[in-house]
Amino acid sequence: MTRLRQLLEQDEGCEYRVYRCTENALTLGIGHKINPDDPEYGWPVGAPVAEERVHEVFKKDVQVAVNDAKWLHPDLDNMPEDAQVTIISLAFQLGRSRYQKFVKHHAAIEAGDWKEAAAQLRDSKLYKQTTNRTERHAARLETIA
Repeated sequence: MTRLRQLLEQDEGCEYRVYRCTENALTLGIGHKINPDDPEYGWPVGAPVAEERVHEVFKKDVQVAVNDAKWLHPDLDNMPEDAQVTIISLAFQLGRSRYQKFVKHHAAIEAGDWKEAAAQLRDSKLYKQTTNRTERHAARLETIA
């Protein structure tokens, strides 16, 4: 979990305030999109958010990503750590509904073809939108023997 948090902090950043993400959504902590049921809903940009709250929200968001990743790949726990971290990170970034659309990528994962799984990430709209981040994911998958 520590490695995953480090990777997500690198990719998402970690802000102890309300801010607007690259998609202009109000966000806090490590990429948590503020929802109507969050107590921070309606807070202005720049409003401070307690460190404990950032940790609480992150823990919940990561659990959702883990559950989504396991839904997409029920054998996730038996995969190499680099695959687990990458799949969970992508589920965190995209959410299950968007990530499940990467059909060829998921088929390559299920086949254990990590190079093809990486190639499918590079051949995606996501790669054009977040090139550096997606390249790190692809490169990580390619290191799996």
